[in-house]
Amino acid sequence: MFVLDCTGAVVAWLYILSYYLGSIYALYVATLLQMTVAALYEPSRTAIVPSLVIEEDGLKKAMTISGLAWSVMQAVGSSMGGLLTQWVGIQTCFAFDSLSYLVSALFIWKIRGRYIPVEPDEEPQIRHKTNDSEENTKIYIDASNDDESKLSFANFSSMTKDGVVYLRSQPWGAFIFLKFCAALIYGASDILNVSFSEQGVNNALDMEGSSQRLGIIFAFVGIGCFIGPILAEPWSHMDNVSSLERSCLISFFFMALGCYGMSQFDHFIWICISTSVRSAGSSVVWIYSSLLLQKLSSTSMLGRVVAVDYALAMLSESVSALLGGVLQDDARMTAAQVSLLMAIVASATLVIWGMYFSRVRNDRHE
Repeated sequence: MFVLDCTGAVVAWLYILSYYLGSIYALYVATLLQMTVAALYEPSRTAIVPSLVIEEDGLKKAMTISGLAWSVMQAVGSSMGGLLTQWVGIQTCFAFDSLSYLVSALFIWKIRGRYIPVEPDEEPQIRHKTNDSEENTKIYIDASNDDESKLSFANFSSMTKDGVVYLRSQPWGAFIFLKFCAALIYGASDILNVSFSEQGVNNALDMEGSSQRLGIIFAFVGIGCFIGPILAEPWSHMDNVSSLERSCLISFFFMALGCYGMSQFDHFIWICISTSVRSAGSSVVWIYSSLLLQKLSSTSMLGRVVAVDYALAMLSESVSALLGGVLQDDARMTAAQVSLLMAIVASATLVIWGMYFSRVRNDRHE
């Protein structure tokens, strides 16, 4: 994580370079590198928390605090980004971005804790359910193999395959699609936020002050992500898996409600409020789906599980963002119409997960 933060600090300067070169291809390369750093960083950050916080109740609080910290960063950072872009220019903003990576690297360097190593003889278990009985057998995945510390495509492929095999063997394996479904809904939001920030009176194009309005929209995203976990916290408990599932399900309802509001309101402040409602739901799904995986996954397989989970989420978010842009550019749909489509997808997702959780709950009680 320390190395990734230092790498992120360097990548931020590539954006400045692409600005001076005036090259869209350089911008694409910088974005690819930045998202690669993020894709490697998030699974590492999520998987390391259970090693620092052992108790389940403490783990829930730690993940919630981590989510709240991200929300504050989103609200404050986005507001500052919009204002700084207006006042000092985009180059200075990326310089501040590079500095923030170095500050994060310093904090990572200062982390101290008692890491709990995986016992060599600990092996993940598969639960095979038959008509007569339910028996436990073991899968033989060498999670402690020293060769895995070597960076190679073969090891990466092997670890990913092991994670997929392990997830397919578990009755809760479908939970890795919670973030996938959420990202499919909110993935296009960044594209829509830009469109909403450029929207003036009577939906006319208004570029003056658009950077500042974009910063305000992202600030409301952070506010929603901050409020969502706080409201959900009293109603969910780590010793009750159903309460975590219920929190995720309700979150999809708020995502649908927020997207519908974005499609119906024309006034900028109501679009911001609807954005907060949508982001509150997405934040709870993100945090509580991680808690479900951390609670149910074997310690030796948690890193692989989180990696597959995050990879699917990033894939879904990318597809959603691409479709959001294509629908506006090629299909000539407005930001409001795309938001309505997102609300429909969120509603369908709510129904599907509601049916799945109901079936899982019935199987659990049998």
